[in-house]
Amino acid sequence: MSLKEELKHEMQNLKRDMEKEVHKVWTIDYKGHCIEVINQMKEEFLIIDGITVDENKRKSLFSHIIPYTKLSGTLTLEDGKKHKVSVKIGGYIKLNCIIKIDHEIIINKSEKLEFLPWEHKEKIVPYIQKQVQANHRIVDGQLPDDDYFFGTDKPRLDPGLFDIIVNEPPTPLFMNRLMKLFKEQLEHPTVKTRKSTYDQIIFDHIAIYRDELIEQLGQAELDGHALQQEALWLLEHAAHRDVVKFAILVLGFTNCEEYQDLLYTIGLHDEFTPYVIFAIRNGGKGVNDQIWSLVQSVQGMGKITAIELVEAKTPEMKYWLLTKGCENRKFADFIALRCATKGELDVALYEKDISKELYTGAAMIIEGLLDESNPDGIDNYPYAAAVLTRFLYHAHTHCENLEDFYPFLKISEFLHADEEIWEERLKEQWKQHERTLLQEALQPFLDNPKWSHLAFDALKQDSEVDFRAIKVAQFYQLDITSLLLKILKKEPSNSALFAAIMETKDIQLIKELCAFAETRFPLPRLTIEEQECLEFIIQDLQEFEGVGLPLIQVALESENERLRWQALTVLENWSPSVWNQPAIQDALKTITKTTKDKEERRFAKQLLSR
Repeated sequence: MSLKEELKHEMQNLKRDMEKEVHKVWTIDYKGHCIEVINQMKEEFLIIDGITVDENKRKSLFSHIIPYTKLSGTLTLEDGKKHKVSVKIGGYIKLNCIIKIDHEIIINKSEKLEFLPWEHKEKIVPYIQKQVQANHRIVDGQLPDDDYFFGTDKPRLDPGLFDIIVNEPPTPLFMNRLMKLFKEQLEHPTVKTRKSTYDQIIFDHIAIYRDELIEQLGQAELDGHALQQEALWLLEHAAHRDVVKFAILVLGFTNCEEYQDLLYTIGLHDEFTPYVIFAIRNGGKGVNDQIWSLVQSVQGMGKITAIELVEAKTPEMKYWLLTKGCENRKFADFIALRCATKGELDVALYEKDISKELYTGAAMIIEGLLDESNPDGIDNYPYAAAVLTRFLYHAHTHCENLEDFYPFLKISEFLHADEEIWEERLKEQWKQHERTLLQEALQPFLDNPKWSHLAFDALKQDSEVDFRAIKVAQFYQLDITSLLLKILKKEPSNSALFAAIMETKDIQLIKELCAFAETRFPLPRLTIEEQECLEFIIQDLQEFEGVGLPLIQVALESENERLRWQALTVLENWSPSVWNQPAIQDALKTITKTTKDKEERRFAKQLLSR
């Protein structure tokens, strides 16, 4: 998010908070008649018996320089007598409301405007508790503060992902001020001190300071009882995820055995799983059992931390890791190595016969290990050769459909990588005869024409497209161009289709895909799915000079940092004569002025100077 967008986002949050705080309603019953006064940020109303009799609408917030508003109306009683109702409402520090009927004061009330950051918002922990009570798990990863955290109508990240990818520089002295304010809160737990701490927490993202916060809490000599009570107060009142994270870490520095059920419930949400595991390990009991319960319950980013820290003590736990650990393929590359190691995949596959469930689980793990983007991939797995050999052995029994066959393509790609890569592998754990034997064992499966027929038939069906069928068809060099375009019209936001079309390297087909995106997508306001589709186009346009230039402009103007960087990379590889036009230059200039990332600003300036 650029600096300009961040300031806009903060102002929107501030405005929403102010609107909720100043929204007040006063209602009285006067001789059987209802008189209602409503105060809002930009308007005030006097309503008698459900009918608005007077109102004041402000054109802007600056109109509050005049602190008081007067409203008036007429109340007719049953005897026919008319009475004047007059209202005086307003104030800066306190919101005063005076209601008179004729000259008699009926209401004279004053409410202090405190603007407490946790007020008028749904609290996060009760929100999670209600969902877990109803479903025994988290079924909706949203949180009540999504609009506050991400911005209204902005793309949401998977719960917990922001903490992993955040690369914002720390704010100078943020932690020193936070610890000072929190110590004051511990000594004098008042609304004022709690507000000061709360405001400081949400000033920045706790994920940036997590390690430093843990270190300072560990070194500080703080009263354990006060520490626990204030952590619990924050958990009860927190309407912002960073406050929940802060409170969980604090609770971990106390004897929190009594609150492990509460922590476990919060930890079922992937946004908080790593923080809860820290607290349980630091201040709880029965640690491994608690973490194991989380391993089996969370489905997203939280599972990564849980699997990393759990100890698989029983055969049942190891079997679960091998069969269920990588069920969410979206995160398989993050946890495949851990599941293979802790589940002892090499031992399990050594058996003469295995279940289809284990074979399928092994396939998911192998796919994750072979993912090109995985830094903890198969080259870091010491039993890779043995596992792949035994997997191919069991494939004679269990390889029945395209899903079963797909890992073979990944294995083939791995075995036929550049010789330079294999020279390095052969210096490490691999032996040439292992590679050769695997190639020989794999080839009969690849030579079977069954798989190309299954892939082509699957793509001709009207059902939802399977990306595995696309990959298999491409492996066998089948002409599926017309099929892909046909499917694209039915599934215009299917990112697998966009990736598959770009991989064809067919310039005419890629031109058609770009034209499709330009006409069918609501540029520039893209959904998350549409942004993913656009990424697959942009990242491969470097070798197709001039193709999709309008999409490049959309990417440069996007709030999606990855999209912007991909677009800059494309322009770097294209001749300036192709893209040097006012709209592109304006987009580059905007990046140099607004983005917080120094490298991105430098990149844009470099392109402008060409």
